[in-house]
Amino acid sequence: MINQDEVFVITEDDILKPADKGKGKGGGPRAVASAKGKAAERSTELEETVAERPVASARGRGRKNPAAASTLSLFVCGLGQLYNGDGRLAALFFLSEIFILSFHYFMYMAWDRVRSFAHLFFVSEWEMMLYASSLDFCVIFFAIYNVAQAYRGAEARGGRFDGLHRPLVSGLASLCVPGWGQLLNGQLGKAVFFLFSFLLQAYLIALYLMSPLFRILVDIEPQRLFLDKAIKVGMAILFVTALSWLLSTYDAFVVARYTRRPRS
Repeated sequence: MINQDEVFVITEDDILKPADKGKGKGGGPRAVASAKGKAAERSTELEETVAERPVASARGRGRKNPAAASTLSLFVCGLGQLYNGDGRLAALFFLSEIFILSFHYFMYMAWDRVRSFAHLFFVSEWEMMLYASSLDFCVIFFAIYNVAQAYRGAEARGGRFDGLHRPLVSGLASLCVPGWGQLLNGQLGKAVFFLFSFLLQAYLIALYLMSPLFRILVDIEPQRLFLDKAIKVGMAILFVTALSWLLSTYDAFVVARYTRRPRS
């Protein structure tokens, strides 16, 4: 009969002893300590393997160049996202660009019909121009976001980008499109600023030359006051455009020339 008053205390050593019975004299406390050490080493190796998996998978996809991605999206919306491997996002940006271009072409070709239709609802041509300009102002932000997203997406896959360090290439790029050279230098903040100023000024010039804005200003009373203001605004736009163009080119060249290449 088992005495019910007896109390048995089971420790960790009692649990590990049955596994070490077949080892003879070597299955004492030292064997238990070595087993614990091996288990700790295995857990450490497992954690290192799990931590290295995202890096290995990122390397398997290939490093992406932010300068290349942002340059592609600068000229065709969605092309930089396609370069980064984001097919759905690239399709969204590209279809949005097609829709925007189609809408502007339709408004340019059918402006007289749209104006006649708007008059039925007591909407003047000047109000229509204000609505269209507000939409186009949002399009400028869409174009800049498209470039910035491609740059950040490539940086997330390829690591921090420190620039190409080619002064002539960066200077010529900003001479063609202000802000482009800053993208090649790895300065996204400056690139966004120069791109915004360039796109805004280019839009205002296109609005003045291709839209019926000048004719609308002539029809508004008093005519002389609006014409004088339009001329002053046009001269200011030309001055700011030339100044930002020169600043962007100079900044891109100087930064690429005097920025040291990081040591690998």
